[in-house]
Parts: sequence; structure tokens; C-alpha cells
Amino acid sequence: MQMKKCRDLVAASLAATVFVAGLLSGGTSAAASNKRVSTAGIPAGTVLRVGEQLKNLSTLLSIAGENQNLPYTVEYSEFVGGPPMLQAFEGGSLDVGYTFSTPLIFAQAANQPITAVAGWATAGSGYALVSAPGNTSLRKWADLKGKRVAYQVGTASQTVLLEGLASAGLSLSDVTTVNLPTTQIAAALQGGSADAGITVEPLLSVYLAANPTAHVITYGTQVVDRSGFLIATSGALANSAKSAAIADYIGRLVKAYKYLNAHSQKVIDSVYVGQYGLSPARAAAVAKLYGLTTFLKLPGSVLATQQLAANLYLKAGQIPSKVNVTKEFDSRFNGLVAAEQGS
Repeated sequence: MQMKKCRDLVAASLAATVFVAGLLSGGTSAAASNKRVSTAGIPAGTVLRVGEQLKNLSTLLSIAGENQNLPYTVEYSEFVGGPPMLQAFEGGSLDVGYTFSTPLIFAQAANQPITAVAGWATAGSGYALVSAPGNTSLRKWADLKGKRVAYQVGTASQTVLLEGLASAGLSLSDVTTVNLPTTQIAAALQGGSADAGITVEPLLSVYLAANPTAHVITYGTQVVDRSGFLIATSGALANSAKSAAIADYIGRLVKAYKYLNAHSQKVIDSVYVGQYGLSPARAAAVAKLYGLTTFLKLPGSVLATQQLAANLYLKAGQIPSKVNVTKEFDSRFNGLVAAEQGS
């Protein structure tokens, strides 16, 4: 029962921008700045294979009623974190998927033909560095030197750690890595196999409630800690039917976010309180922590922080060579996003 609850909570944390979000702007990219995609004339029988992180996209569309009357079939596959989703892309079983910014770096480093076609970010970060129960000595990033830190390699939690260590003049070699799925971070901290860990709301709230002697050391703050992307394969984008389906799907995401922005309290009550068991006060605090969500201009403001993260991964020996992250973004759906936001 506890593991199932953890899995459900990961779904909430991965989809946190869904539950507290609003939309403002579209995107751009040198890779496809002159291309535009129509949603008209999607051929009968078109199938869009979508990777999501424990029902986050399907839940978003369902709450907003945007999962009705699709002119194509959506086949969802569920994942916990970006790394297994990248494996599915590599195996050819996905057309698009939802992930955070870090897997994009690893995909490019591995020469996977994947680009971000839409992106959004919350005003605040739900990622946090948290102490093990009873550990009062950890108060800042610099205190991690020589400590055991739990996080999931290849995910946004690793980016949070690398950026935080760099801000204190430290590197990954200054800590002992405890590589675990996000669902197992709390158990590692409680069991004494890690001194600190990177976790994310609402898992963080559940952990703190169960361990009152633990504390948040600091929160993540960079754009890459707050952004999510819909990524697509070059093959799907080159296929006119699938590309049109992707355009329609993105439009539905935009409208769903607009709906949730207008009904944020309803979603907070039904999801954070009703489904994940947070107190009303804590649910409101989590929503305030995340703040509003805006669709990113691709690559726009995320470019500099994404390149910074990629450089940190190279320095840490996590990727084999330097990457130019501009190639991670595709802007052909910018006009569609802008139009939907203005409607």
C-alpha cells in the first residue's frame, strides 16, 4: 500500500505543473522556425503513441475534458522518470512523450533523434534538497561535501544537485552518489543509507509529515528545475499524419492548461487533498510554491540554463562530449500555441 501511494505521488509530482498552471506564451526555434503544421485532415486510422509519467498527460486532458472526440487514436505508455522513456524512444515504441529538461540533454548526447516541440515551466520549483531525519548539520549546499546524497541519475533531480554543488564550488566527486528511483528516496533517507536527497512535491510534503525531524535544506531555482517538455521523434515529425496529430494534441494541452488555470482550487482540492492526502493548508502551500505555469518560447529563456546544465553534465563526466543544446528544440508549433492561447 505504501509503495502504491508513493507511485501515485510521483505521478502528482511529475504532473505538478498540470495542477496549478496557467499559460502565457508560445515558442521559437532555429531548427524549424519557418515550418507550420496544420491539424486539418488527419487521416482515419492515425495512431499517436504517447509516453507519459504515470498518467500525467491523460489526467490533465481528462480533467479539462480535452480527451474527447480526438480525430486519431492515442496509445499511452507509462514511465517513472525520463531515462526509461528514452529507452522506449530508442526502441521505436513512442512518437511523443512528456519529460523534464534533463533527458533532452542525455538524448542529444546519445544522438537520439528527439526534439522538444512544446514546453512549459512553473514560477517556482517543487524540487528540494532534504535532510535525513534527525540530521541537523546540513544547512546549505556546501555542507554536502563528503556526504551521501540520494537522487535519480538522468533526471531533473541530478540537474538540481549539479547546479547546487556548483554554486558552492563543489562537484559530483565531492559527494557519494546514491542512485535510486524517485519513489525510493524517502526510504533511503529513513533507513540511514543517505544523508540527504533530492525529492519533489508532493513527495516532499509526505516525507516531511512522516519525518518531522527532517528539514528542507534548499529548493531548486533554475529554469531547468521547473520546466517540462513534450518531445517528439524526427520520424513522427516527418510523417504528415502524425505531425498533424501532434499539432492537435499540443492544442489540446494548451486548452487544458487554460481550463486548469481557471479552476485551480477545484484541482487542488480534488488532486492534492482528495487523491494524495495532503492537508488543505499544505495543498495550498504546494500550489503557491509552484505558482503559475507559462509555455516557454523554444528555445527562448530556457536555452542558457539548459546549456549550463549540459556543461555541468560534461564536467561531471555524465555525457561523453560537449553538446549545443540549440539542437534540442523545434519551433514549428509556436504559431499554433500562440493562437490557442489567444482564443
